[in-house]
Amino acid sequence: MIRSGPPSRRPVLLESAEVPGKITRPVLLPVLGLTLGLLVHPARADFNDGVAAMVAGDYAKALESFVPLAETADHAYAQYFLGRMYADGRGVERSPEEAVRWFREAAEKGVQEAQFRLAGLYERGEGVPRDLEYAYAWYSVAAQLGSAKAGTARDGAAGQLAPAALKEAQGLADDLTAKYGKVPRATSVSQ
Repeated sequence: MIRSGPPSRRPVLLESAEVPGKITRPVLLPVLGLTLGLLVHPARADFNDGVAAMVAGDYAKALESFVPLAETADHAYAQYFLGRMYADGRGVERSPEEAVRWFREAAEKGVQEAQFRLAGLYERGEGVPRDLEYAYAWYSVAAQLGSAKAGTARDGAAGQLAPAALKEAQGLADDLTAKYGKVPRATSVSQ
């Protein structure tokens, strides 16, 4: 709320004490900043705790950290690490189908390593029907984001495709690259 004084004076912000129950901008901004800080930092701490637990071999704690972040916060890297846990059977029963689910979630958010691993599952037919066109396409997306090993794997998949299938795979790669061939700001900054 702004109170104007005589014409020669500039507007003055009212203090919250002048209008009971009204929160003015000077009070609101620090409270908003503190609230947002509390919302962001626990997720980072939980994610970092999950990575540390996974590295230490405490898969139960890693799972406890990653699942809520992956499911409710849509955290791309928590999704990626869940994919790894299911792909390798670390702390969970090995499930290529669950690995595909979590790698796809992360891949669609621009996580290069998830794109590479999802392509490998398509190439081997683990958790999904074997599909060299999708393998080629996801390898292409990861290569677009700078993965040298994805470029090599893409070329290997291309060598297994007939010319017509390769053309289809290249079209699919173009479509996926247009959608997922860049890292969204939300993935790179907030996670």
